Amino acid sequence: MTRTFAMLGTASVLALAAATAAQAGTIAGRVMDGSQTVGLEGATIRIVETGQTVAAGSDGAFRIVGLAAGTYTLRISYVGAEPAETSVTLASVTDTATPVITIGEDVDYVDNILVIGQRGALNSALSRQRANDGNIVVLSADAIGQFPDENVAEAARRAVGVNVLNDQGEGRFVSIRGLDPNLVSTSINGVRLTSPEAEDRQVGLDVIDADVLSSVVINKSLTPDMDGDSVGGNVEIETTSGLDVDHLYIRGRVASLYSDIEQDFGWRGSVNFANNFLDGRLGVAGSLSHQERVFGSESYEVDGGWETGESVPFPNEVEMRNYQITRERTTAALNFDYRWSNELSFYLRNTWSDFSDQEHRNRVEVKLEDAEYNDAASSGNLAAFVAEEMEIDRDIKDRLETQMIFATDFGGEWLRGNTTVDWSLSYVHSEEEEPNRLDTDFSYEFEDDEVFGVDVSNPLLPQLVYGGGATTDAVFDPSIYENQGFEVTNGLSQDREYAAALNVRHDFNYAGMATYIQYGVRARMRDKKYVLDFDVYESDDNLTLDQVVRTVDYSQDRLGPVPDPVAVRDYFNANFGGLELDPIASDIDSYGATYGVEEDIMAAYLMGSVENGPLSVVGGFRIEQTDVSAYGYEAFLAEEGSTIGGVLQDQDTVIVTPQYVSDDYTDVLPSILARYEVAENWIARASYYASIQRPNPGQFAPRLLVEQNDDDEIEGEFGNPDLQRLEADNFEASLEWYPNNDAVVYLGYFYKDLENVIGPIQYENELINGRLFDEADSYINLPEAEVSGWEFNYQQALDFLPVEGFIAGFNATLADSEATLPDGRVVPLPRQSDEVWNAVLGYDQGPWDLRAVVSHRSEFLDEIRGDADEDRIVLDHTQLDLSAKFRFNDHLQIFGDLKNVTDEPFRAVTRPDGVDRVEQFEEYGWSAVFGVRFTY
Repeated sequence: MTRTFAMLGTASVLALAAATAAQAGTIAGRVMDGSQTVGLEGATIRIVETGQTVAAGSDGAFRIVGLAAGTYTLRISYVGAEPAETSVTLASVTDTATPVITIGEDVDYVDNILVIGQRGALNSALSRQRANDGNIVVLSADAIGQFPDENVAEAARRAVGVNVLNDQGEGRFVSIRGLDPNLVSTSINGVRLTSPEAEDRQVGLDVIDADVLSSVVINKSLTPDMDGDSVGGNVEIETTSGLDVDHLYIRGRVASLYSDIEQDFGWRGSVNFANNFLDGRLGVAGSLSHQERVFGSESYEVDGGWETGESVPFPNEVEMRNYQITRERTTAALNFDYRWSNELSFYLRNTWSDFSDQEHRNRVEVKLEDAEYNDAASSGNLAAFVAEEMEIDRDIKDRLETQMIFATDFGGEWLRGNTTVDWSLSYVHSEEEEPNRLDTDFSYEFEDDEVFGVDVSNPLLPQLVYGGGATTDAVFDPSIYENQGFEVTNGLSQDREYAAALNVRHDFNYAGMATYIQYGVRARMRDKKYVLDFDVYESDDNLTLDQVVRTVDYSQDRLGPVPDPVAVRDYFNANFGGLELDPIASDIDSYGATYGVEEDIMAAYLMGSVENGPLSVVGGFRIEQTDVSAYGYEAFLAEEGSTIGGVLQDQDTVIVTPQYVSDDYTDVLPSILARYEVAENWIARASYYASIQRPNPGQFAPRLLVEQNDDDEIEGEFGNPDLQRLEADNFEASLEWYPNNDAVVYLGYFYKDLENVIGPIQYENELINGRLFDEADSYINLPEAEVSGWEFNYQQALDFLPVEGFIAGFNATLADSEATLPDGRVVPLPRQSDEVWNAVLGYDQGPWDLRAVVSHRSEFLDEIRGDADEDRIVLDHTQLDLSAKFRFNDHLQIFGDLKNVTDEPFRAVTRPDGVDRVEQFEEYGWSAVFGVRFTY
């Protein structure tokens, strides 16, 4: 019913917009700052006599068509400057006027707070947001530069309603309004990015360096000309065009990076340039950045949950981890824009990002669940154990992971009277590779009644206790730990998409109202695959830990001796010829993970807009036809002693069967957005749009990994080709107030009604595909879910204070969600935080630019398990970052940043007895960046 009303509303808009356009005059001008060197994107240009309103583009250019001959008054508004008016005369209906309008002329360029520094960044962002029909948040390059952000994800975190999920203490995945990052789409210069991740659609934005950006735009509402598969919203990354500047522009920086935990230095550098040639018809812009960062973390984790049935609760298995990482990130962009004439232009935009992590992870596993719990010796917060068959493992993961994203887009625009035609051809390739990863394990089994214990007085960081004497000596004696084999992983994920789009727009006046009608088509052809080559080698009886040992710093407990990654790899390479491959273990994991998915999407849309005085309405609908096919394998392991078809197996057997599936469906996605200027400084917005989210490739692909043991118990994990796409009806309403030229107060409400939310499920004693599984993991559509909430944003230059230069900001999102599981249990949506807020205090006066920012998110449900007391919860996180800059002149600035000043850890827990009990406690330390920035 909701979509029916939306279709009726948008049909009314289209009916008004469909009138035949008469030949009419055009005003094609440009809005510049007082120095006439910077185009003011987002400036609002209104014709006083007709009410027609447009917003200036990235170079400050604007175009108004459908005008009769006569004299018109243009009123120009830009946040941070007083409104300006100018007169323009059209001599005839075929005439085109080209005014260049400057605002902010009373501000000296050196101190031009209109476009420079924190205030300039605030002005630019608020102007674009104010002028847009939809609900967007804009972060300009200058705004991003005010924070110690390493990548695009961390830059986006500063926007209202945006939360970022971290990996190794650095922002990686963007969540909008608390929704799963897989429900958020990402594009760069209008080109939809594919995901290098092996299983998912989410794009890890730690791949792209923040230094190459022009701006980041968060679209929270969709219009029909946008791809419909985005429930949370879209993150649009914009790079620079050479036509945005009037002369050579160069910006660069060089910095040193310091990590507290590793106590080591790295470096980063970047250069950005833009210029135009051939009398301003050819624009060339490029960016190049590179960084090498040495850092690490310390993690304390629990595997297998907590045992709460004894007199003292205790973790079943303790894992102590030390990470040492060298991260390299290189990002390059090169853009060409060419104006063939005033009516015809072309562009070629290219972006390439390469990301690599060389990770050495040492891990010590103490398997308390295999020991005998000693109730008599346990009391208070000390759980005691006697070892009969208790194992301690000491292992090393030596992994190089690389990710790459390449996007290229060739297109153009043709203006003909009141008609605009634009087209594009794009290609995106992303991949993730793990070449020659080596995992090596050493272990020792304690079986002589050794005494162990664990002190759980701090349930977020329990401490292991050893019996002393010979027991303690044995625990930390590397010579008794024997090699348990080697695992070599070569994994490659590739995700490619070819796309083409054509859009046509007609602008005209209808009954004195500014109107347009727009329609277009788009094709996307996507191919994603993952290939795993996993080799398991039997243990080497000649190798013990003392031959390849090292020690590492670890402050959370006593770690002891661990394998050295260089020595282990040297040993493996030197003795490779004598190692025995386990083909059974190798094949089942290799085939069980490999898959491929092809997804073709054909889309068409029709939309229109009517502007009547303070009210503008945009409506339309989009149709998307999806054809998807996938392949995978059923890898079935029958252990020795199991029975298949009445036949007793006399050895381990692997049976591999190819699987193929396909599906197709059509979605009609209406939308309607309204914007109403209650007064000159008050804007109300309301919108409805329908959207979808297709299953992740790893969820949909027909991959089955099944194991049957010698007791004929069957366990498995598999994808679900019967999954339906998630469907969402999205509603929004907001009110914005601009009390003066450099402030905004925003309050918004959103509601999303979700059907077929995809979630994990664990089956027990379930008949699936003709087999009775004792336990199986897969994915299922949940019948219904919803998310709603409020957003608040306040930003202002505090000019009323006795001391000038202070800027304050605060934004918050308060959300609530619920989903119903198949067993009837109601839970919040996974990864959805109820509270997300950012508080900023800045000072920008003279040569000084200072900023402090606090970012907070509340806890969220990370994993849904069998019961509520087994669910994994990630606890709240509050982080303080500081930034300071000093400008010597217009061209040279030094800066220093401190990140995670208070050393906020990552904490994940379960609540088996109502108490927060650790599953993961990871510390990253603080980090610092200091260097020099130059601009020309």
